[in-house]
This record gives sequence, C-alpha cells and structure tokens, in this order.
Amino acid sequence: MPTPEPHLDFAPDRPIDWTPVVHRDVVLVPWGENPPGGARRAAGLFDAENRFLPEGHCWRYPFEPITVEPVPPVTEGRIERLSGRWLFGGLFYGHFGHFLVETTARLWATGLFDDLDGMVFYPKRLLTHERRMFRETMPFFELCGLATLDLRVPQKPVVIDELLTPPPGFGMGEMMAGRPEYRDWMRANMGRAIAPNGPEAIYVSRARLPSKRGSILLEDRLEALLEAEGYTIIHPQEDPLERQIEIWKAARRVIALDGSALHFGAMLLPEGAEVAILNRGPSQNIEDYILQFRAFAGIDPLRIDALTGYFHPAGQRVVKREVFATLDFAAVGAALRAGGFIRSETPWQNPTRDEILAAAAHEARDGTLDWTEI
Repeated sequence: MPTPEPHLDFAPDRPIDWTPVVHRDVVLVPWGENPPGGARRAAGLFDAENRFLPEGHCWRYPFEPITVEPVPPVTEGRIERLSGRWLFGGLFYGHFGHFLVETTARLWATGLFDDLDGMVFYPKRLLTHERRMFRETMPFFELCGLATLDLRVPQKPVVIDELLTPPPGFGMGEMMAGRPEYRDWMRANMGRAIAPNGPEAIYVSRARLPSKRGSILLEDRLEALLEAEGYTIIHPQEDPLERQIEIWKAARRVIALDGSALHFGAMLLPEGAEVAILNRGPSQNIEDYILQFRAFAGIDPLRIDALTGYFHPAGQRVVKREVFATLDFAAVGAALRAGGFIRSETPWQNPTRDEILAAAAHEARDGTLDWTEI
C-alpha cells in the first residue's frame, strides 16, 4: 500500500496534544540531495537508527508539508555535534512576515522547559555563514525573553545530543488563527518588558517598501487624507523592533493595507482596539489577517474592498501580491466614515485618469504595465 500523505492535525480552538519525547543523537539534514522543486524543500530529521522523523516536517498549510523526506545522510567522518538539549524550530525565514508566521510557530514550547540549550532550524537560504540567516532577527528572540538560548541554522548535517520536536502552533491559511498555546505565549511574551508609547491613531504605510512588494497607486494621497484626520503615518520596517512594539501596544485605531506588518499588530494590539484593513490586491490574503486579529486579540476588523483594478508588468505572469492596484477613494472614505474611523468623507475624491496613469508610469520605471479591471 502507498504511504499516506502527511497531514497536520491543526485545530485552532483545541489545546495541542503533545507529549514531549527526547530524541537522542538526531541527525538534522538541512539540504537533501533530492530537491523536489517549487516551494518545497528536501530537509529532515533522522533518529539514531537512521529512521526519518515525521516530526521534522515543516508546514505552511495543514494539508501538505513544505518539506519532503531527504535522502538519508552518510554520517561517517567529521560531522558537527550540538551538545545539550535543543528545541526544533522548523524553517528559518529572512522575510519578516514569513519569519513571524512560520519560524516562530514552535516558540510556544520554550515555556515548557527550563533546561534548553538552544533552538535549531533548517535554513531557508544557502549561505556561507549561517549567522547571516538570523543576525537581524536576534532582537526578536531577546525581546521574547529567549536571549539565553543559542540559535543554530546549520548549512550542513549536524548530530544533536537531545532534540525536542513540538508541533507548530501557527501558519498560513486556516493556521493563521494559531493554536491556543501559541496565541497565549506570543501575547504574553512578545515585548513583555516594553511599555506602550506612541500615537493613538496610526496608518501603516507600504509606500517606502520595495516596489516588488506591491501596493496601491497614489498611496501618498491616502496618507495625506488620513494625516488630516489625525492619523500618524508609520513605516514599520524603518523602526527597530522595540519601537514597533511600543507603537503597536499604544495604538487604539489602526488603518492599514493588508500586509505582513499586521501579523505583528495582531500579536500586540490591546483588546478593544479598532482596526480597518483595506484589501490591496486580487490575492485576497486579507482573509488571513482578519482571521488572525479575531483569534489573537478578539478584534473584528472593518474590511474594505474598494479596488477598481490593478496594473502589472506587460507580457508576464501576474503575481497577485506584486501588483499595483487602483483604489476607489470615495468608497474608502465612505466606509471609514461609516465605521467611525474618520470624521468626514467629503475630501475623499477619486484621482483623475491622468493622475492614475502618471502614477502607473512612475511604478513601471522602464517597463510597460497592463491594466486588469476588477
């Protein structure tokens, strides 16, 4: 009989049923010799008898792991040994959104042990020096109270004295709701020593992100309209994590396009805060953020769908998260006014066709953009 496909039992409202088992002399293989192609990765864990450990799979969605079993390694000769007791963390991402959603998914289990020496991950990228994978996110672990743990993201197979393999408590799609243990741990530990300090009303901008990240056209117009209503414009990627945490903890009204910064917001905003999310493209990832805010903070965001279409590179496959969408400003103003986020919708007038085309030409740089109506 064929081996059944792996499946993750992920129930957001049910406690995690995990009995810790210490695996000894585990071999971690970060890069398999059988690359599957696409987004999936050959990487895995093998026990002392060279048997594959399914607990070493990584998950983005519960119906299929993003890792496949690698070719068992040849461990004769020199191979590094990690001494002590380690917690398996999954796949380590450099992109902050994926880092929050996938790399932190097993941090909840650190609270169960007081004798851990460190956490070990698979690397997302091939690098000469593994520390380059995590040096920029070291402050995150420190701000969660995990400064005493060593971090390893080995590029070559290693043998681990003792390894604990908790299941993930967070992810994408339906996993965006998180498991109870993950939600509780993150809300209690993320920036636990940092006090709220920031404006009450904020707009989370994407205007200074690289153009490949995608956004809306004429976001500066949106910023100006919201500044006139008393909102402070923030660009999270430009602030250190400590400052981001201060701002999120202090905010009581938040308006944002859907995007990775909102993952942090759902972990940090106080209950009772009001959130309005503008759908910024055809991908409908806005659903993930709404689910996360409801599950993590008890906040039911105002959802605003007011797109008229989007520009994308001519003659190329449309990458939905990288398009530049056009916004019906009048509809956005009306929705925000009805939701109590602004006082007046009168200034919210739509740009002219020439203004839209000029903004699209600016984003196109030297290329050509096609238009798709929604």
